[in-house]
Amino acid sequence: MPDVARVLFIDDSAVEIRLVTDLLDRARVQFDGHWVSSGEDALHFLHNHPGFEAAPRPDIIFLDLNMPRIDGNGVLQHIQADDGLKDIPVVILSGSDFAGDVVKARDRGAVHYLVKPLNYEKLCEAVARCRTLRLQSQGDDLLLCLA
Repeated sequence: MPDVARVLFIDDSAVEIRLVTDLLDRARVQFDGHWVSSGEDALHFLHNHPGFEAAPRPDIIFLDLNMPRIDGNGVLQHIQADDGLKDIPVVILSGSDFAGDVVKARDRGAVHYLVKPLNYEKLCEAVARCRTLRLQSQGDDLLLCLA
């Protein structure tokens, strides 16, 4: 059985996280999911700081842009500036379809930019842009796994 991808969701809205995970569950996509609700917690998770010592290195990050204190752009800048993290694909989740936001996110290293609300096709497109991941059939289920 292939390695199931470790996915980190960073969003301050429990509702948004639930919508994404429900969408993946309905599509029967299996993954190893981890969730944090702030940019600060995301940085602690990524560096295994106290409270996150056992946090695994994610294979992909879904990142909301609009969060208090450290927003998604700040988290993205930090990831891209860290040699140990910058190879992790980051997919932006945003309510904004403003072209300037899309360009800014891509310039900062995001591999894809998804506008909420999400659907299964949008998530598949985002995964397809991540060369290190793939969706693989496993009976009636799909596995989000390492390529």
